[in-house]
Amino acid sequence: MSDIIKLVNLMENISILVPIMLALAYIFVFYASGVIILELIKFKTKNPFASIAAGFFSYFTFISIFTFPLQLISVLPYVFFIYFLWSITIVYIIFCIVFAKYWLSLNFLNKNLIIFLFVFLILGVVCYFEYKVLNTTSEFSRHKNILSILSWLKDNPVSFFNNATLFNFLGFRPFQGWYTFELALLMLTSAQSYQYQDVLIPFTFIIDIVLCASIFITMFESFEKTFSKTNKFILLLVSLFTFTITKVGFIYLNDNFWTGDTIFSYLIFYVIILSLRYTTLNYRERKVPIFIGLVMGGYISFAWNSSYQVLFIIYCILFIIQKKYSQNFTKDFLKISLFAIVDLVFFNLVSKYYLQTILFAALFLLLIVTSYFMSKRYAAVVKFETFVDRRINLVTLILPLGFMIVSIAMALKNNKSFVDPQESYLNFLYVWTSFSSNDVLRFWVTFVVAISILVISFIWIFIRKKFKINILSAVVDLVLINYLTFYNPIVVRFINLIYPMMSQSNGLIMIVEGAVLINVLAYWCFNKIENKKQNNKGIKIIKNFNWLKL
Repeated sequence: MSDIIKLVNLMENISILVPIMLALAYIFVFYASGVIILELIKFKTKNPFASIAAGFFSYFTFISIFTFPLQLISVLPYVFFIYFLWSITIVYIIFCIVFAKYWLSLNFLNKNLIIFLFVFLILGVVCYFEYKVLNTTSEFSRHKNILSILSWLKDNPVSFFNNATLFNFLGFRPFQGWYTFELALLMLTSAQSYQYQDVLIPFTFIIDIVLCASIFITMFESFEKTFSKTNKFILLLVSLFTFTITKVGFIYLNDNFWTGDTIFSYLIFYVIILSLRYTTLNYRERKVPIFIGLVMGGYISFAWNSSYQVLFIIYCILFIIQKKYSQNFTKDFLKISLFAIVDLVFFNLVSKYYLQTILFAALFLLLIVTSYFMSKRYAAVVKFETFVDRRINLVTLILPLGFMIVSIAMALKNNKSFVDPQESYLNFLYVWTSFSSNDVLRFWVTFVVAISILVISFIWIFIRKKFKINILSAVVDLVLINYLTFYNPIVVRFINLIYPMMSQSNGLIMIVEGAVLINVLAYWCFNKIENKKQNNKGIKIIKNFNWLKL
């Protein structure tokens, strides 16, 4: 009994400095590894603190790649993966030390640090008070219960392909690196279940704000094209205000910083930013698609259930890349999609979607064969890319039209109407407007908006090539093609048949894309104004000109 009392007293004396110091240690690892990775892929950025996001997502991709094969072994207990994560972290730190010349050569004690700290403080203060007002931390209990079950059953085997207790209780969560990462932290601090909140909330809050600040810096460095320091500073403030409002909006919509689903939304935001950067620069960053693919492949650390959503966003990114680069876009598609499709094959297999498993396994083999032809018979690939470029409207419409025809046929067969309040879940706009108390009005307004966006999307397909590609047209392209193909209420009816979790996603990808669109508007406006000023400076007006004097 005395030992128990001593243990409780010891745990009660855990200082808040413990999670803070752990957070700082991991931030340094993310920073150092991110600098190395961005240097290796020749990713040009003036502010080195943009590398924190790169290091963070690469770390969890690293975890996913090395733990995924072991998760196929049915006899390994869950605690093995916790210790294995520690060993992977040590290897990751060794990687940072071996390539220390990249980050030791940087002088981060300059204005870049001031900008990063300014962004961090603004986001941190605003989000802290927003969480306090909404009392979000009271919802931590459900997350704590999941971690408690994982800790309680950590000696049990966990595998995809047997009746493992953990998989039956918690689904894909035991396989997600984020939960293993959090449990490893709790074991490292010897925290008991009633103290999980004391360790994880400060730690994850700091990581969340630092990650968001780094993503913002990446966005600012990628899209800011102003020439004067005054305009650059004004754009920084406007963009930070917009980004902060976006972040607060996600908090209001139940965005809990300690969950993997929240990190997944950041991952999608980050991938879209990288894709827009890749397609709007004046030069082609050849290695960036590989990095985008690695980041996308690491989504299984945060949200296994979102496998199809990842496939949807990859499919749509292909079209904005093809619009910018009509040649060699097949290579980019291979680099971006390969890891994610492997994850998707196993997701379908474990979920017992056998038809989909065969389909995506065949797609994976097709990618492998295509990569072979690209090295041996590239002429065939050139013909394919030429065909896609000439028939891009047809290629874009094949999938949405096919989905809609099947969906309409299903509705007619079952004598169902598309204008049915009982099937409002098909429209993600209805789900995200739950703040309205009038359900009937809410249904009709969101239905009209959904159909209007659908019509606009169809029109956009035929006029999209008339618009010069820039950050605004690229993100509009992404949003409308994604909505037309995968997220309009007509198509969702069919997708629910092959992917029953579709309605549970509540159109999260579309919401994130909308957030990117809102944030991009400020850069587009400032850059357009700046370009007009520069063009006007280049025009010289000759007064009193007389050609006879020549």
